[in-house]
Order: sequence, then C-alpha cells, then structure tokens
Amino acid sequence: MRHGNFTSSEIVALTTNPTAKAIANGEVFGKPALTYIKKKIWERNLDRSIETDTTSRTTSWGKLCEIFFFQHMGILEYTPMMDEPIRHETIDYWLGSPDAINNRLDTCVELKSPQTLNSFCGLVEPIYKGLKGIDAINYIRDNHDDGDKYYWQIVSNCILTKKKVGELIIFCPYESQLDDIRMLAQQMPTQDLHKYYWIGNASNDELPYLKDGGYYQNINRIVFEVPESDIDFLTKRVLLAGEKLTAIHGQTNY
Repeated sequence: MRHGNFTSSEIVALTTNPTAKAIANGEVFGKPALTYIKKKIWERNLDRSIETDTTSRTTSWGKLCEIFFFQHMGILEYTPMMDEPIRHETIDYWLGSPDAINNRLDTCVELKSPQTLNSFCGLVEPIYKGLKGIDAINYIRDNHDDGDKYYWQIVSNCILTKKKVGELIIFCPYESQLDDIRMLAQQMPTQDLHKYYWIGNASNDELPYLKDGGYYQNINRIVFEVPESDIDFLTKRVLLAGEKLTAIHGQTNY
C-alpha cells in the first residue's frame, strides 16, 4: 500500500517551500518535496518500493521497542495500531501508520525509541525544562534534527484518524529491562530474526538504555492539540502534490 503513495513518515517533505527563483517560475514546492513526489512517481512505474534497506539498526531497534512497550509496559489506555496503514477517507494516495490510539485522552499516538542517547536527550529536553503541549513540540521542532519530521508525521496521522490531539511518547528502556528486550529479539518470527539478531546478542553498552533510578524516566509523553491551521495547510499541500503525482497516470486509486 505504501509504494507510490504519500505516507505520514515522509510527509514533511511536502511542507518545504521553493526558492524565490522557483516561486517566480510558478513552483509552490521546495526541492525536497519535488524529489519526494518524483520518488513516488517512480515507485508507481516500478510497482514496488524504491527503497531496499528496511533492516537498519535504527529501524529494528525502534520497532522492537514499540512491540516491547505495548506488550510489557501494562498501559491499558493504549490500543496499538501496528497493522496495515490507514488511508485517507477521500484522498486515496495519502496513508499513515499510527502507533496507537490513547483511549482515555482520545489522541493519536506516535512512539519514538531513538537508537542513540543523543537523540533521546534532545527529544525529552523540553519536558525536563518544564515545557508542555505545543510549547514542548515547538521546542523539539526548533532544536532536534528530526523535530519537524516527527511533528508533521503526527499531524498527518491525526488527520487520518480524525483526532484533534496528538501524543508523542519517547521511550528508552531502563538497564534492568534490557534482558527482556534481548529475549524478545530472540523470540521474533523466524523470517524476522535476521533484523533483530544484533539486539539479541548485544551487550548492555551496545544498546541505548537509562540507569534505573536516574535523572530520566523511561516513558516521556507530550500531548498537544494540533492547530487547525496546520491541518488545513498539510491537506492542501497533499492535494497539490497529488496533482503532480497522478498527472502521469491519470488516476488516483493506485
């Protein structure tokens, strides 16, 4: 479902603006957006994903921690949504894969488990500075390399799930949880074992973890209301990009 369509995880590209010269020539998108649209057109021509590396350590660590979080943390207010992507109800080339829905707060949830402690500290910094809600998210957008990417991913998934409130969870395991995580890696389905082999056989110092009882909590949450203006902005950008995407094929139901 993902190839040839815009997805929440990469949709930040469509928010980029053109140079003054490009604007003068009538372009409304920046270079990252045009590159992303071209990639999706190529995927439609190939009838497959253009990416081949899906087993990076960053990806496998994040996915395993996501499974661990929802299976072992015992937080009943979350309903995981780790199956097929959700498609927009009217824009069928717009998809996303929210991590969960918070049943108590009625939020759309994105869980991040950075593979580096540098990234983790950058993501949780506003929380430990006392910032909350949209102020905390804006701090991340201004200071973290992936801040804007994560923000627009959440906005996109909120639109797809018809939620007005987003929730970012930043999770890093305590050292005492590493044995359970390694065991989980070793118990993954046979066809996936190669992705998680390095985790199952890693020493503590080869994995990101927090000291038990230390300064940082292993679960950190930011809940924020998504501005209506950003919902409108992103929807318009996807529709404009869709005009370029579907022009070659003359259809939207790819």
